[in-house]
Amino acid sequence: MTVRLFKGHNQSVLNKLWMDAVYVDAIYADCIYEEMNFTWIAECHRLLKPNGVFFAQTDYHSVYVMKLFCDKIFGADKFINHLIYIQEWGGVPKRAFPRKHDDILFYVKGDEYKWYPDRIQIPKVTAGTAFDKKGTGMKTPCDVFYDLGNFSTMDKERIKDEEGKNMQWQKPLKLINRLLLPTTDVGDVVLDPFLGTGTTGAWSVMNNRNFIGIEEDPKILEIARERIANT
Repeated sequence: MTVRLFKGHNQSVLNKLWMDAVYVDAIYADCIYEEMNFTWIAECHRLLKPNGVFFAQTDYHSVYVMKLFCDKIFGADKFINHLIYIQEWGGVPKRAFPRKHDDILFYVKGDEYKWYPDRIQIPKVTAGTAFDKKGTGMKTPCDVFYDLGNFSTMDKERIKDEEGKNMQWQKPLKLINRLLLPTTDVGDVVLDPFLGTGTTGAWSVMNNRNFIGIEEDPKILEIARERIANT
């Protein structure tokens, strides 16, 4: 298993990886939600192996524009799911429904992508009844991740900055597990072009996947590097 971390703008590093003929099995990109420049997605697409998978996480700011861009790059027929990661914390607007959830777009490069739903089964509400036709009491989660719950600000998984404050935009391991466990195998290469606190890297180490991460901020990169090294 290998871990490679790069400091720099993701498009520059992505281009260098492509020039070096580095190809990956899966990409998870928790991007800047208000940013409307999606050229990095094209760079990601050409790094994917023929049947690689791509997850891009954003919110209402950019999800619809992003989907149009992804449809052009991947092809609309390679769109698999619009996933919803539910959250309940945060402020409440005076004249709108609270905007709480994140959107995750799931695309594939080819038709023979990996899919192992048995790895992420969750309990059925109808377990033990006539509606549990298979009798297992388990099911594949739907495209709205209502079962994952909030990522509490008090969670032990939370990463602190130099001042002891929670790092912004950190995502929980349980979310990465939901996305990458059913779509990758041991030994696969996972790429995160927005490394941040290193959750995807930590998950990859824990699950014996090779990992490539890119982060522009040197301080955040060192936090991620230490976290992954200590996993």
